[in-house]
Amino acid sequence: MYSIKAITLLTGLPAETLRAWERRYACVAPLRSDNNRRRYSQLDLEKLTLLSQLTSSGHTISKIANLNGDALRDLQQQVQVSAKDSQHPLLKQIIDAVMDYRIDRCELLLKRALVASEPLEYARDILLPALKKVGELWHEEKLSIAQEHMFTCCVNRIVFSMVNNLHNASANSPAILFATPSDEPHECGILLSCLLAASQQYRCYFLGANLPGKDIVEAAQHLQPDIIVIGLVKTPPEPTTLEQLRIIATAQQTATSAIWIGGSGATYCHPQLLPTLPRCELITDITHFHNKAQQWMLLDRSGNQTSS
Repeated sequence: MYSIKAITLLTGLPAETLRAWERRYACVAPLRSDNNRRRYSQLDLEKLTLLSQLTSSGHTISKIANLNGDALRDLQQQVQVSAKDSQHPLLKQIIDAVMDYRIDRCELLLKRALVASEPLEYARDILLPALKKVGELWHEEKLSIAQEHMFTCCVNRIVFSMVNNLHNASANSPAILFATPSDEPHECGILLSCLLAASQQYRCYFLGANLPGKDIVEAAQHLQPDIIVIGLVKTPPEPTTLEQLRIIATAQQTATSAIWIGGSGATYCHPQLLPTLPRCELITDITHFHNKAQQWMLLDRSGNQTSS
């Protein structure tokens, strides 16, 4: 349960706004402690976070206050799709540079965008669309595998450099481990998530892609991360990948870690698989990861102190 002070820290909503929303629209109904202080559930936190984000993007609270979590997430997806339709002005230049084998210009453009962007904007609006477009062009045989590899290496080089520059978290900061299990070779999603975590002052342990579950478990035993982030991009995931995921989720050595699973493969198998795995939560997209990591960090720093 969360206090009102923790909720304001995690959602960015002023306490006055939160109380007004509850009074006027009954958007949430917090419980009361023995001393009559508000106590909010995890579902309350998630709904208020969505309401805060949607009102910031132009939605009117009176029209969305009584929607459930699924409906609010659908609205958020629509907002994100609309934002993607207005592509970043440098994106076409980046793709053109890849098409012309101008990897030097490509790197220059990516660095220029980096200087002008916040980490979430850079990952969500520039790197992910560029990686997706390059992948599509390769599947359409409009790019060679050499061009695709050159671009991926360029992105990895820039992101790893950023992570190293940002990675000055204290020994008391929460830690996140990033990996993908066996037969899952795609690491861009966990790499960009690592960038966002580093920008929020997490201690980051990036193991990379295609690791046996037992090796991820062994690493977690030694590193003791608060969170394990697993990327699943193949749709559907390979049976071996799901077997290794189950090893990670059920191992005694990972019992104290939350497990966040993201990517198109995770979304594909979520209804059947994740409810059967302990401590596993679905991360729907890079913005969801950013917000959830931000909430975890703020709550860790606030100590969830009580307030009426």
